[in-house]
Amino acid sequence: MTPTKKKTRHKQAHAAVNTPPSRNPDLMRRMYTLLAKCNQDGAMGIEATLVGSLMGLLPEDSLTISHAGAVPGILFAKNSAPELLDIAPLDPKSPELDPAAHIALAAGYALDRVLHHRPGLVLAFAGEAASLHELRTTLNFAVTHKLPLVVVVQHNLGSLKKSDAVSDLTYNIMGTGVAGMTVDGSDAMAVYRVTQEAMYRARHEGGPTLIECKTYRKATVPPRLRPWVQGDAITYMEEQLRVRNFWQDALSSK
Repeated sequence: MTPTKKKTRHKQAHAAVNTPPSRNPDLMRRMYTLLAKCNQDGAMGIEATLVGSLMGLLPEDSLTISHAGAVPGILFAKNSAPELLDIAPLDPKSPELDPAAHIALAAGYALDRVLHHRPGLVLAFAGEAASLHELRTTLNFAVTHKLPLVVVVQHNLGSLKKSDAVSDLTYNIMGTGVAGMTVDGSDAMAVYRVTQEAMYRARHEGGPTLIECKTYRKATVPPRLRPWVQGDAITYMEEQLRVRNFWQDALSSK
C-alpha cells in the first residue's frame, strides 16, 4: 500500500487525533444521539464508554465484545461495521471469560493480523476489571510484536467502599511498555479522543494501548468521586453542547 492511499484511508483517525471532538458540532450531536440510544438499550452507566471507544472503528477492524446485543446496530451503519467477534459463551450456563482471558484472545486475533499482513486493528472491549496484574504477560507479548491492539476496560468506582481510595488500574501495567491511559468513562468526548489516539498508534505499527475508563453505574455520583467521573453521560453531553452553542432543539426528541 502506498503512503498516499494509507493516509486517505486513515483520514478519519488522523483528523480525530488533531481536532478535538469539542470543536466538531456534528460529531458531538451524533454522540449525544448514540448515547441516548445506548442508554435506552440498557447500557446505563457505560454508554459513553461504548460510544466513545467504538464509534471510530473502521470496516477493516475487529471488535471483541461479550453480549454485544443491539450495540453494533446502533453504532454502525450496515456497510461500515467492523468485524464483530462476540465472545459470550454459547451455553448460557457456562462462565463468562474474565478480562484477562478476553484480552489474551484479542491479542491472538491481533497477532493473526500481523502474521497475515491484514490491515486494521483489534479493539477488545473487555468489560469491568478490578486489577490488571494478570495481563502483564499478554501485554508484554503484545508490545514485543507491536500488535495492533486497543484494550478498553471499565473501572467501576461504584464497587468501592467509602473507605477505599481511588487508584488507577493502569499502574498495574507499568513496566510492560504498553501505553496506558485513564479517562472519565462518562465523558464520551474524552473517551473518543484517547481511543482515536490509540487507534492511530495501532494502525501505524505503534503497538498496543490500554485505556481505563472510570465509570459509576449507580444513580448519583458522590462528591468524593467527582474528580474521576462526571456521572450521567447524556446530561453531561447536553451541557457541553449548550455551553458551545451547538445544541439544537431537535436533538431533544432523538
